[in-house]
Amino acid sequence: MMDVEQLLRETLADPRHRLDPAPGMYDDVRERARERRLRAVRVASGLTVVVVIAGAATAIGVGSGRGRARQVAAPSITPSPSITPSVTASPPAGQATPVDLGLGSTAAVAVTSAGVFVAQTQPNELVQVSATNLAITKRVATPDAVDGVVVDATAGRVWTWSATQDTASGSSAAASTTNIHAYATSNLAAVGAATIGIYAFSAAALNGELWLATSDGLYVVAVSAHGSTMTRLVSGSVFSVAADPVRNRILFGSPSSTPAAADSMGSIAVHEIDPSTRAVFGVGSSLPIGKESIAIVGDQIWVGGYGSGSTPRLFHLDGATLQPLKTTALGAQNPLELGPGAIVWPGASVVWVRSGGSEGLSCIDPQTGALLEQWDAVQGPALSVRGHAFAASDGSLDQLGLAGDCTG
Repeated sequence: MMDVEQLLRETLADPRHRLDPAPGMYDDVRERARERRLRAVRVASGLTVVVVIAGAATAIGVGSGRGRARQVAAPSITPSPSITPSVTASPPAGQATPVDLGLGSTAAVAVTSAGVFVAQTQPNELVQVSATNLAITKRVATPDAVDGVVVDATAGRVWTWSATQDTASGSSAAASTTNIHAYATSNLAAVGAATIGIYAFSAAALNGELWLATSDGLYVVAVSAHGSTMTRLVSGSVFSVAADPVRNRILFGSPSSTPAAADSMGSIAVHEIDPSTRAVFGVGSSLPIGKESIAIVGDQIWVGGYGSGSTPRLFHLDGATLQPLKTTALGAQNPLELGPGAIVWPGASVVWVRSGGSEGLSCIDPQTGALLEQWDAVQGPALSVRGHAFAASDGSLDQLGLAGDCTG
């Protein structure tokens, strides 16, 4: 068995460390996706049989119950409150149904009210899917295999990025390259492109610009048909970045100089930057995690990451001060349930949390952290709009069935 703790220490020590795909990996991914589709069909068929049997049993029970009622009227008994157990209902187990996009393997996904934007590989393409009927509305070939997709709905722009690293050159930052492409959300027409000689970890879009968290700092990129501009605003390694349209700011994580907890692998602090002046004007408390991700839902901020020992993996931050809030639900009482780490993504009205040690996905309330719904075999990223949720998992696009209070 692989030493997970050692692997995490290696990746945290060298953020550019990546695992190259083994030969035949994409074939394996497609085969696993096919098996997931078959399992979904078998589960649906099994549920149909169970429903039929349950219906028949109910009918028989009702009939026999009527017969007994004619014979003896059972006395009405009200349980004593002192003996009634207090039971907390478990969150519903969610269902995931693969979406058939034809050939190819799903690499990244972004969801807006305009539709679902899916990056596929083999062949490399960007696909737009209707969130309501899952019909493919637009499809365009991409010049390379896409690592990530973000959408700036206000600017009407879809951004993709593809990061590569020359492993033969060791840890040299100059050997890394990130290709950026922008498309119009209306017709997926190419708007512009840019290339930066740095490895990008994550990205966020705001006000028509792309913000990149890279191995050499925080960059902002603007593209048009006439060219592109790239500006580095923060130096050093930046792993996470998120757009906060409510407060018109960009949040990013950067290694903290404050000593972390004794059993942590390191620490980061969330910073806020003004997208107009490009000035950093606020810094949150040091959090004992690394490889962090930031999810913003309304004015609620959640940060997940990897740690060691008993340090928390999930934090709820105050929107104004970026200071941690006490949350009595998921991640506060039992942080080790998340395994070695937590990964977060924003929904329209919920936060999506993946356990860093498994394919367990959870839907939580952004204000309280209450667990609303769970999926046992979904990797993510998971994203949603009201009433519709999707995730990339095992090389396929999954539609997540929403139940109860998980509204998307």
